[in-house]
Amino acid sequence: MVSIKDLYSDIVTGLHAEPRLTTMNKKLIINVAPTGSFTSRQQNPLQPYTMDENVRAAVEACKAGAAVWHCHAREPDGLPSKDPKVVKETIDRVLDQCPDIVTSVIPYADYTKQGVEQIKPCVDYLVAAGPRYMQTAVLLIMSTSFSSKFTYVVTESSLKETAEYLEINGVRPEYQGHAYSGLKDVMDWLIATGIAKSPPITNIMAGFHGFSHASPITPDPWSYIYLMSLAQTLPAGAVHGMCAGGRNWLPFTTLAIMMGFDMVRVGMEDSVYMYPHKDEKIRTSADAVRKVVDIAHALGREIATPDEARAILGVQTLHV
Repeated sequence: MVSIKDLYSDIVTGLHAEPRLTTMNKKLIINVAPTGSFTSRQQNPLQPYTMDENVRAAVEACKAGAAVWHCHAREPDGLPSKDPKVVKETIDRVLDQCPDIVTSVIPYADYTKQGVEQIKPCVDYLVAAGPRYMQTAVLLIMSTSFSSKFTYVVTESSLKETAEYLEINGVRPEYQGHAYSGLKDVMDWLIATGIAKSPPITNIMAGFHGFSHASPITPDPWSYIYLMSLAQTLPAGAVHGMCAGGRNWLPFTTLAIMMGFDMVRVGMEDSVYMYPHKDEKIRTSADAVRKVVDIAHALGREIATPDEARAILGVQTLHV
């Protein structure tokens, strides 16, 4: 007859010897987007509009733990600005207080053009000002029309020439999309051909971003399963980023942290509410950053500094 002592010994043997899981054994980059081109004060009265508000929001988020700042600029009346001079002044004022922050710019400037010509006015102006002003640039990898005046078209030739143009100018492209087809285009057109330099930076758009081109809005848990399946298509060796929007931004971000994503983007550009099941609005993007820092720490992940973020993203280290 087997004794309880022997049975207990057999059951617990080996439990402590399970090997470490390495999924989350990496620094987490927090990318903050305090304001965007479309989020308004009708949605959240605390949405930054003026340059002063935009700068303050970015600086507070940087101090809260964001290593990357997704830069948008606004005109004095709160409308989005694509004027390179306004963008540069906004960046200058943030760099005065956060000189080591990684600047991630969405470079579309000339809405009447496509391909390189659409981003050239912004890229040329900021690159000429120095490498601090545009360290990465977001490239949307889906065709879309935001209005009758702005249609963004992605073709193999336009994506290739735009990616090459950015890399030649010392700017790392961030390939941002919401669907399998766009991610496959990046792998086939840019990574397989060697146009995308190592490491390629890939961002999945998850959740509601205010437009029909965002990833499907489906009942829980299918939206999370969609993100997990999309993540399986990301190329090995790439930087895996996730940009969540809408009500579910916090659960999406938490899932991405648990899945070992390298970078998560948060902030008031894409989200109005702090929690999916409550109507509590986000007061500042720094609050969202602090929430993510707390969750990451609770899960045992450390937060990347700006210099560590540069190393992960393949961005040139700056001496400031």
